[in-house]
Amino acid sequence: MPSIIPQTNGYNGVDKPIKDNGGGSDDNTVDGPTETYDDEDVFQHLAKPQQDVLLLHGPRQKYALERNAQIPELRSDREILIQVVAIGLNPVDWKGPDYNFGLPSFPWINGRDFAGIVVKSGRKALRVKPGDVVFGPSTDYRDVRKAAYQEYLVTTDFNVARLPSNISVNEGAALGVAFVSAALAVGVSLGFNFANVTNAPTGPDLRTIMRQAERDQVPKDIQEEAFDGIEDAERPKVGDWFAIWGASSNTGLSALRLAKLIGLRVIAVADIVRHGARLVDAGADVLVDRHDPSRAIEIIRSITKGKLRFALDSVGKETAAHLQETLHRSERSEQGHLVGLTGLPKTRLPGLKYHSVPIKLFHSVPIVGERIVEWLEQLLVSKTLQPPEVSVVNGGLESINSALDKLRSGSISGKRLVVTLGAKKTIEPNGNGITYGNTETTASAGSLEYADKLNADPTRIKIAYWVPNVSGGLVISKIEQRTKWDLESNARYAQTAERWGFEYALSQIRFMAGYGAENQHEPVTFSQAILHHTKRLIVIAALLPGPWNPAVAAKQIASIDNYSKGRIAVNVVSGWFKKEFTSIGQWWLDHGERYRRSREFIACLKGIWTEESFNFKGDFYQFHDYPLKPKPVSRPDRPWPEIFQGGNSIDARENAAAGSDYYFMNGNTLEGFQEQISDVKERAKQHGREGQVKFAVNGFIIARETEEEAIRVLQEIQGKADTEAVEAFGDQVKNAGSSTSNKTGMWASSKFEDLVQYNDGFKTKLIGTPEQIAERIMLIKSLGVDVLLVAFLHYEDEIQQFGEQVLSRVRKLEAEGRGKDEAFEIRVTGDVYRAKPKKAEA
Repeated sequence: MPSIIPQTNGYNGVDKPIKDNGGGSDDNTVDGPTETYDDEDVFQHLAKPQQDVLLLHGPRQKYALERNAQIPELRSDREILIQVVAIGLNPVDWKGPDYNFGLPSFPWINGRDFAGIVVKSGRKALRVKPGDVVFGPSTDYRDVRKAAYQEYLVTTDFNVARLPSNISVNEGAALGVAFVSAALAVGVSLGFNFANVTNAPTGPDLRTIMRQAERDQVPKDIQEEAFDGIEDAERPKVGDWFAIWGASSNTGLSALRLAKLIGLRVIAVADIVRHGARLVDAGADVLVDRHDPSRAIEIIRSITKGKLRFALDSVGKETAAHLQETLHRSERSEQGHLVGLTGLPKTRLPGLKYHSVPIKLFHSVPIVGERIVEWLEQLLVSKTLQPPEVSVVNGGLESINSALDKLRSGSISGKRLVVTLGAKKTIEPNGNGITYGNTETTASAGSLEYADKLNADPTRIKIAYWVPNVSGGLVISKIEQRTKWDLESNARYAQTAERWGFEYALSQIRFMAGYGAENQHEPVTFSQAILHHTKRLIVIAALLPGPWNPAVAAKQIASIDNYSKGRIAVNVVSGWFKKEFTSIGQWWLDHGERYRRSREFIACLKGIWTEESFNFKGDFYQFHDYPLKPKPVSRPDRPWPEIFQGGNSIDARENAAAGSDYYFMNGNTLEGFQEQISDVKERAKQHGREGQVKFAVNGFIIARETEEEAIRVLQEIQGKADTEAVEAFGDQVKNAGSSTSNKTGMWASSKFEDLVQYNDGFKTKLIGTPEQIAERIMLIKSLGVDVLLVAFLHYEDEIQQFGEQVLSRVRKLEAEGRGKDEAFEIRVTGDVYRAKPKKAEA
């Protein structure tokens, strides 16, 4: 990036005190020398008209570097173009992608806090001029031009503050979002009057300013908060108590300091051991430790004598619910007021007024934005406000992913992470901090950038693979299989898979050998180990009702879900291997009863994961006021860890329709797939779950240069089948398919050669050239399949081969519009899958 940072020893136009009349007037002027460039339009002299940007291609993905992107254009007279020098990272920068919110479309540019140099300005952008060093937040997240994760961004002159010479660029990049959010939360929602500040620069009375604004100038969704949030008679007075839950956050600290400026007494709820000294320095009157919420509520009530009327939560819905218990309730005057920065309680109490921060005021109402940034400049010049302590990451845009991982893991506390834009390097976290390496963009070099771009289409078919956590490979054959079952090998397979675009992996459940798999790793612990070695992959752990009680399973999975930031799922297996149950003292139920138990098991998992106090009275499981904490990670598109469940029988289909998120299918004919999918969809509709069940299918991949070669491999696998093991497997699975009254269960129609791949994977016909396999996957997708679960003969080689040669072609076909028209795909490929007519008896 061409550098145009001015090299001066002067001021930036804000170090001289600014006159202010308390409400903030238009005659504020700045005297004295300023940091500027000689030219009117520095931008004209930039070395290139393109820029680097960091793109997000989909939810729960990493950001990907895009070079030679267009520099955003100015569209109004008050807009300015900024060359970004430093970017402040915020929790929302990783929570947005992880939980899929605040992202209007994909690909998208994110980033909220920045500092940089003005390089171009509109005709009416009078507060700043080219060459000024400025900082600010991007609150207009729907305008991608204003996002911080790019070398140049657009903002307005009323949304940036000029940087005083006593504040570094990196410190400036850490200030904007926290200060603006706090100022709007307490100044508009709670009515703090900054014009009454003493012993410091006076600020704006945002409530009065808003009442002078035109209502239609304000976005409709925040009009009530902006104009009707709090009455004048209810505004806080000197000496009133103000409680902040999450006071050690940057926004919480800003709110604390603003409260002290107008003479309030502040109760700060936080981790006192880690942050107590900093909160005392900021002016907190009372410190309350957050680790015992009930005790914290009692302390706050006692100190305020039940008269607390103003509170702010910066953590989330659960802590906001705790905080509301501390407030004075009244149906008339002097109500308690609660502001939730990141959410409000699900259950609200009468006699309280609830507020959300009207952040859009900052960019949609110029007078509001301007008054806030002007006052911020004065507070910094007077040293009334001190910038947060920062931890600098020197790596450019490429370093943001790894830096966000540090935020995501919670390893950064008490400091703001700031990324400086300069030399292009990648960073990877290690145990001692940050190390540097050369930029790599290929999947084979360890980058996930390739996978992010490959999986950008939200309508794509997703690819999963069977985890070989049992010995013997994925076929019951004596053919050589370059597939290992130890953890070290599986960690390597998983890392390769996620680099090449795989999104799921399924760990198998076995308590004992059933078809030659003499050794078996337990799937839940094995899944956790794989998650530890990966960054993006979602691992599906198989669970077997009977040996697993849903309370134990729910607890295990919830904990792992928290460790992995929402990357665990479950596959509920009803069981087919009788000896596996009886050998460990478990009752062996008939087919229908096993599935009825699984249905209760799934209902219990969902209830335990989502209800505060879970009650259930079933034939197999009972719960009485069971409160699981912590709950698993919950996102709008994923309220609990995804629940997969397979089986071909009517009982299995009914279970999927009633409660599962995904229905797994074995390999089948075209007509078989169509019938199963149609039947489950209709059953889901009858259960009031129309459109809520997704579909996954199993397939075994043999991709070779020619179809003939692939078929020869298949013939060798089947020809070298372990006859004794396959026949034993066939005898055992009669407990599944053949035991159902209508013979529709799994393996009910499977022949010896089908059972060599133990989930009818050969029937899916993904055997041929990479081009043929990609075409057939388009047919599978068009039938309504969301996830393709695959296995290989040689995991050592074929995971990467599939990503390189098959999945890349699948994504190309999808980009061309393929996989959406079932009738078209059947015309192209359907004959491969049609059921063969039975031969007439002689």
